[in-house]
Amino acid sequence: MSWNSAHGAAMIAAAQAHEALACGVDDHVDVFGALHRAGVEVMGQKLGSLLGLYVDSSQGGMPGCLVNTGLEEVGMRHTVAHELGHHRMGHGTSIDHQEQASGRWGEGWPQHEREAEAFASWFLMPRPAARTALARCGLQHPESPLDAYRMARWLGTPYATTVRHLVRLKMIDRSTKALWLKHSPGSLKAELAGSLPLGPQAHVHVLAPAAHDATVHVTSGDCLLLAVPGGRFDRLPAGVTATPPDTDGQMSFLDTTTADHTRAAWVSEELAADATVIADTGGSELFRVVLRPAPSREGSDHFWACRPAPPHGEHHPPI
Repeated sequence: MSWNSAHGAAMIAAAQAHEALACGVDDHVDVFGALHRAGVEVMGQKLGSLLGLYVDSSQGGMPGCLVNTGLEEVGMRHTVAHELGHHRMGHGTSIDHQEQASGRWGEGWPQHEREAEAFASWFLMPRPAARTALARCGLQHPESPLDAYRMARWLGTPYATTVRHLVRLKMIDRSTKALWLKHSPGSLKAELAGSLPLGPQAHVHVLAPAAHDATVHVTSGDCLLLAVPGGRFDRLPAGVTATPPDTDGQMSFLDTTTADHTRAAWVSEELAADATVIADTGGSELFRVVLRPAPSREGSDHFWACRPAPPHGEHHPPI
C-alpha cells in the first residue's frame, strides 16, 4: 500500500473516531481521553527501545495499550494516537519499536503500520486544529521552520510529524517540507530562546497576542516566551518561575537581560493543576493564558492525575 492510500483510509478513520469518541477537533486533541473512551485499557511504564504496543481483544480480554513513559509527553501522545489507529482500523496486536523510526522514515513499513502512522497524524492534527494553532501563532500561513515548531507546540505533536502533515493539509509543498525537515527541534527552540538556558527536553512556547485566553499544554522545564508588544509577566502562579531550571552549566539567568526577566518564565515540577499566567501589556487590557500540566503517565490510566475530557459540547471546570 502506498502512503497516499494509507492516508486516504486513515483520514476517514480519524474523522470517524473524532465523532465516535466525542473529541473536539478545533484545538489540542485529548488522545489519552479518546483511548479511554474507546474502551482500551492504557498502562504506562518505561520500556527501553519499545515505543508502545497494542493488544487486541482476540483472546477474549479487553483491548489494551502500553506506552513507554521514557518518552516525553509529545512522544507519548503520538505513540498513543498510533496505537489508537491500530484499534480503530481493526489491526491485530502490534508492537512498535524505536527502530521503526530510524533510517529513512517509513521505508519498508507494512500496510498496518503506515495506516496507524497516518491515523496518528490525522487524529492529532485535523484541519480545524491546525488552523487554530496557526491563528494562535498570529499567522496566516506557516512561512518558516520556526512557524512549524510553534504550531507543533499548540498541537502537542512532534516537529517532523507536523512538517510532514502540513503537506497533507496543503499548507506547504513537498520541496518546503524537505528543507524544513533538515532543521532539528533542538536548533529551532535554541533559536527561539536565544541566550536563555533550556533543558534538553524542554519545549519553548511563544505566546503571541493571538494566544490570549488559550490553554497551553506544558511539562516541567518548558519555557514560556512572551511575544506581546510591551508585555511583561507580573503574576506568576505557584509552579511557574522567572528562574530557569538547572541546565548543567548553561548560562546563568543572572547573565540574561532585564527584558528576559520579564518576558520569560519556566514551568517547574510544582505545577500540578491548571494555573493562569497573566502579563501586563502596558494598557488597560491584560494578557493571560491557562497552563495545563501533563500528569504522570506511570501505571494504569485510572491513577493518572487527570480526568478524561468531557464529551464534545459539554464543559466542565478545569481541574
